Amino acid sequence: MPALHEVPRSALRIAPAQPPSREPFPSLTRLSSHWYWETDEAGRLTIVSEGMQRVFGVGPEALLGKRREELATDPHDPGLLEYQRRTARLEPFQDLEYVAAVAAQDTPSHLVISGEPIFERGAFRGYRGIGRDITGERQNARMVADLAAENSALIDNAVDLLAILDEDGRLLRINQSACDALGYTPEELRGRPYDKLVHPDDRPRAAMLGHYLRHGDALVRDMAMRWLRKDGGTVHLSMSLRWLPSQRRVYASARDISASQAIQEELQKSRNRLSALIETMGDAFFAVSRDWRCTYVNRKTVAFVGRPQHTLLGRILWEAVPELLGTESLARFRLAMESGRNSTFEAAHPGSGTWHETRVYPHEDGLSVFFHDITARFMAERAIRESEQRLREVIAMTPSGYLLADRAGRLLDVNPAFCAMSGYGRDELLGRKLGTLLPDCPDEPALFDGDEPGAVHGREGTLRRKDGHGLTVLINANFKEDAGGQATITGFLTDITGRKQDEARLQQLATHDTLTGLPNRVLLNERLQQMLAEAGGSELAVMFIDLDQFKKINDSMGHEPGDKLLCQVALRLRAMLQADSIVARLGGDEFVAVAPCPAGASSAAAIAALLLAALAAPFDLGAQEVFVSASIGVAMYPQDAVTREGLFQNADAAMYRAKASGRNAWCFFEAEMSAETRIRMQIEQALHRALERGEFELHYQPRVDLRSMTVVGMEALIRWNHPQLGRVAPLDFIPIAEEKGLIEDIGAWVLREACLQNGRFLRQFGRSLRVSVNLSARQLRCETLGAQVAAALDAAGLPPHLLELELTESALIEDMDVSARRLGELKASGIRIAVDDFGTGYSALAYLQRFPLDILKLDRSFINQQIDGDGSVNFIKAFIDLAHALNLSVVAEGIETAATLETLRASQCDEGQGYLFSRPLSLPEFQLFLARLPASACVV
Repeated sequence: MPALHEVPRSALRIAPAQPPSREPFPSLTRLSSHWYWETDEAGRLTIVSEGMQRVFGVGPEALLGKRREELATDPHDPGLLEYQRRTARLEPFQDLEYVAAVAAQDTPSHLVISGEPIFERGAFRGYRGIGRDITGERQNARMVADLAAENSALIDNAVDLLAILDEDGRLLRINQSACDALGYTPEELRGRPYDKLVHPDDRPRAAMLGHYLRHGDALVRDMAMRWLRKDGGTVHLSMSLRWLPSQRRVYASARDISASQAIQEELQKSRNRLSALIETMGDAFFAVSRDWRCTYVNRKTVAFVGRPQHTLLGRILWEAVPELLGTESLARFRLAMESGRNSTFEAAHPGSGTWHETRVYPHEDGLSVFFHDITARFMAERAIRESEQRLREVIAMTPSGYLLADRAGRLLDVNPAFCAMSGYGRDELLGRKLGTLLPDCPDEPALFDGDEPGAVHGREGTLRRKDGHGLTVLINANFKEDAGGQATITGFLTDITGRKQDEARLQQLATHDTLTGLPNRVLLNERLQQMLAEAGGSELAVMFIDLDQFKKINDSMGHEPGDKLLCQVALRLRAMLQADSIVARLGGDEFVAVAPCPAGASSAAAIAALLLAALAAPFDLGAQEVFVSASIGVAMYPQDAVTREGLFQNADAAMYRAKASGRNAWCFFEAEMSAETRIRMQIEQALHRALERGEFELHYQPRVDLRSMTVVGMEALIRWNHPQLGRVAPLDFIPIAEEKGLIEDIGAWVLREACLQNGRFLRQFGRSLRVSVNLSARQLRCETLGAQVAAALDAAGLPPHLLELELTESALIEDMDVSARRLGELKASGIRIAVDDFGTGYSALAYLQRFPLDILKLDRSFINQQIDGDGSVNFIKAFIDLAHALNLSVVAEGIETAATLETLRASQCDEGQGYLFSRPLSLPEFQLFLARLPASACVV
């Protein structure tokens, strides 16, 4: 049973709508003159019945996947344009006519289609409909003529009716044909007046007939009247009557012309239909007699020759249209008339330059000629030929390798680029099978599945060169089979060997750390996700490893030794882990290790201890050996988290706990660390809006001259009052602000606020107090620091010598050249420069000579360590003396006891601050503190 043909889903990647009732549908479409079709959303044919294939004379592969625009011979065909308008609006359409053809057709076909849109669950899926071929209707004229001849033969062979009537018109005798025609027996008719059998409407004529016969011409021929049959029916009879006076009889013969009458009526209808068809069909049409006179021309012919119809009819063809003389068309007309054979040809019309397809049909009366304009098709074919020639030239010049092979994969054609890529000459390649050159491809063209047409786009393969080397190539090919079953493979090969090498390098760069060669965060995420997916119930350990004090090593020795250290650390960490583990570098001095732990936490602890031990040995950086330790945070899967993000977060929290516990240690994640992490995240989020919401304030701690015991200044200390978190300690939020890049804005606000308030103190209390403001390392690196300080002093109306800027040792040495230059600019403007928390860092007085410093602030831990230790006051005094020798004033922080105060005074320390004098005071409290000071400003 014939089947509907559908586009393979693998080819078009669409799911065609199914026609209803598939079981009887093929038989219905086979029996009907109509065919069934369906298209997808893009208008491509996805289903066609056999009726459509018979019209075009091709298999389904020539139609499936094509759009009507590809089948239409004229893109401006009104029917096609109406189809495009209707389908664009998703509207049904009916009886749209257009001309279509495929490559295998000799002539185009005139088609009529009707269709409606398909919706599935409210979504548009395409169109379905029916169509039929109306090309055959152009032959209706000849069929109608044959019908007329056949009807005439029926009339000629009709049996006559015979009757004898008396002078009063009574039937005396009738033949059987008359009885049969009227449905009476002879006895029933004999003696009856004939006019009683005539149709009432014809009886007046019948009465006149008798009078005419007796008093006029005695012979009447072929007088048609309607007669009544016994059964009530009517029969049309054509009568001839003769009155014989001598016999007083009327002799009548008649023929039943009912059928002839019906045929004549039908013939007239056929002529009308034929004339309408000829006038409305797409072709121009004319007919000539055997003496070459025009017997019929339709409107299209009249419009084409540009002459009125009456000037053409009856005239000899070449006299009516003189431009035909001497043309190939007239020669073909003469040959058809002489030979009696049909003729179809294409020729250019003289004068207009247009091309026409003409079909000539000779017959006994002359010629019938159909023709239509094929200029567009002719020009398109010529353009195709020219395009094919250009394509051949392009293929010869293209840098991509071109090949043409048969069904068995034997090469039929190659271009020079393919020869160059393969290293073979053209003669060596022709006839060679593809499988010997492309080992990735089977011998048969199974680049494509089955025998259906297919294509390969962007498949990578290896081209085996004549010298044995392989090239990585990108294959684009298609497999096509023509109507005759001949199949070919057409393909292009692009050498992507260099690109693949570049991609491999880019992949390495994208997934590995460029310094250490370890996996980076991208590859770590991918590998960890894979390990989690494959872990099942097995335990894994995720370890965050952060080198302790690496920044100091990097700052003191430079970046190149620091990079060497990181590379050696990477090698040691990788050497300590098994092949099923992974170690990655996230950036800076942060590493991550992931390892299976068959024994759970004990395995993880053993691995962490092994990693710390591996880092304990000294690192040789060429000029010197360096010792480094690390802090490791461990999160276990699945106990601590089951997601990659959760494990990273928990391992990070555990690593910070390890650092807080003294460094050079490892720490497992515990539940309370999540709370610490959440608080840290809350602080981080809140910091972004703290300035905008005015949540910061400054507290002031007085600074005392230890010789006169008078208040000479104060240190401005930032405090944060959050509406939900409450009072947040500076140690909790300042490191986060530095880490997240918020410290510059916060520091700029502190500078402006401290200057403004000190200006108010100067005007309110008349005291020249020096306010000390802390600067971060990021602020020191800022190019606009000098402008910010000048703007703050100007806005406050504060003299520069009443502002002191404090920096930590680590901030100074981060970039010593930039620090020296920036501090020199500030010092030149009259501002005093202090180094804060001295004694907690490198504590090397020698490097301080590089910077334009005024004040050295001793950290409380340094002071308490010396006083409580064996060195007693001698070390402190020696240190202060050395600072004085470098023209540095010394300020002691954290003075809490009278004994400490006496020790510092005895050691000639210049100034001090601490809870012995006053805790940091809020603005109202500090204003009250200043107001209560005696005129001498002595605090003791």
